[in-house]
Amino acid sequence: MRVLVTGATGYIGSHVCKLLKEHGHHVTAWDINIHGEYNDIMAYCDHYSSFDITKFVHGSYDAVVHLAGRSVVPDSIKEPTEYYRVNVMGTANLLDRVETPHILFASTSSAWEMASPYARSKVAAEDVIKEKANGYTIFRFFNVSGTDGHNRQLGVPTHLIRVAAMVAAEKLPNIKIFGTDYDTRDGTCIRDYIHVVDLARAIVNGVERGPANTPYECLGSNVGYSVREVINTMQQVTGKKLNIIEAGRREGDAVASVVDTLSELVTLEKSIEDMCLDQYKLEIGKNV
Repeated sequence: MRVLVTGATGYIGSHVCKLLKEHGHHVTAWDINIHGEYNDIMAYCDHYSSFDITKFVHGSYDAVVHLAGRSVVPDSIKEPTEYYRVNVMGTANLLDRVETPHILFASTSSAWEMASPYARSKVAAEDVIKEKANGYTIFRFFNVSGTDGHNRQLGVPTHLIRVAAMVAAEKLPNIKIFGTDYDTRDGTCIRDYIHVVDLARAIVNGVERGPANTPYECLGSNVGYSVREVINTMQQVTGKKLNIIEAGRREGDAVASVVDTLSELVTLEKSIEDMCLDQYKLEIGKNV
């Protein structure tokens, strides 16, 4: 199949491009590398272009995996206009100008509470897709972590497992827990985590199966872990004691976000321990 991947050099995009190529598909990759750094995907794609989805784009593909967008919750609170411009209008522009029978979209588990402009922009983009797309699969991603040992998360570290791994590797001095008084089993927020390799496999399964045309497909593990539990897991698998700082609640954070119905496209092969250890090995330069 001829597959376009937007946001292709990013964390998820690079894993998806690699797996699509391994499955024998023709991969066209788009990205503008907003972080000033990128994963090298040239071995995984047949054509690469620096296209901005909010501007002029064009083409015809058997499927489009739309991963490009703004995704940092605190930044969305500071710059809501930019998040609506890129995530909503960029998606609309892509659908208007690129021909495809199937768009696969990266939405978010935060859609249920919509506690931030980021979450609201993703839900609005879902609405645009349902109106404009010929066929679609909307993925609501839960927390994506881990690595294939080569491709990595980019930009300033914000994801819990990545930050914890960097503290364990002595690249950061400490890890903060934002809020210890939530109505949860240990007072910290609860999230569902999925290994990026399991998630990329689910996306490729979606490409090959065709449009789901369902309200959304949940990509997670159907298990919730608190912030403290994740930090404790990192300490256990690495044998490193992390310097923990307890801080106040962070605006835009949902109390809990866990899969209710796991998509049939997901086959889970990796655990929370794998996510922590794989990320730590990447930080210290060991092969996963």
